[in-house]
Amino acid sequence: MKKKLLISISILLCVFSFLSQAQQMIPAGAVVRTLNCTIDQGFTFDEVVERARNLDRDDSSAQSVFMRRPIYTTAEYQETWDVQIAAYYPSYAEMLERRSAAGNTGGRLPLTCGNPSVVRAITGHQSEAYQDAQPDSSTMLTRFCSMRPGTNINHSYNRIKTASQSYADAGSDELVQIYIPGLGGPQNPGYDFILAEVGSSREKIHERLDLTREGLRLVTSSNSTSPFSCNRPALWTTTAIYRSNG
Repeated sequence: MKKKLLISISILLCVFSFLSQAQQMIPAGAVVRTLNCTIDQGFTFDEVVERARNLDRDDSSAQSVFMRRPIYTTAEYQETWDVQIAAYYPSYAEMLERRSAAGNTGGRLPLTCGNPSVVRAITGHQSEAYQDAQPDSSTMLTRFCSMRPGTNINHSYNRIKTASQSYADAGSDELVQIYIPGLGGPQNPGYDFILAEVGSSREKIHERLDLTREGLRLVTSSNSTSPFSCNRPALWTTTAIYRSNG
């Protein structure tokens, strides 16, 4: 009897161990403050970038700052905005502390911006190619995604991790992030998260699109039904403004 009990416990431990490995919990991630802006008349995007890169930085600055320009997005977005600014912070508390210390920083750039919003940025696949390249300019795909009934964000996160590895195995080792709405923005956005794929170069994202066009089969799991669905991708150029050393 005791032997049977020990065997049963061992089996349960193996099952729980397998489940914990198979279903990873989504990490906390970074916090990203985003602003959609128009470039003031008489200025070009390159001039805005130059001014932004020359701004003084200190301990109150964001961890990193990027500017995104729409290439293939909705007509509504491009008719309203010229650029999106994304400032990365380690946490909500750190964002509050740094922004409070920085004070009012408006008016330093020739931009007119809308209301800010904040998302959590979860890394679904860390790209060695992107880390090595640290490109000043690249391209990014974004998709609005909705979770299927009966699933949660952990299911989507694990699916994305596994699918991203399939791309990496096929030669497309690009950075993949999940943006989860945090503060501000539309109250009923019609999606649960944004899936972003950032290229280590401009060419790499287009090569990734070709892998899909050519029928890349993604290795996911025994469950063939994806826990989420996404709309067609938008394409952006991304320009690095600032990266901290820390």
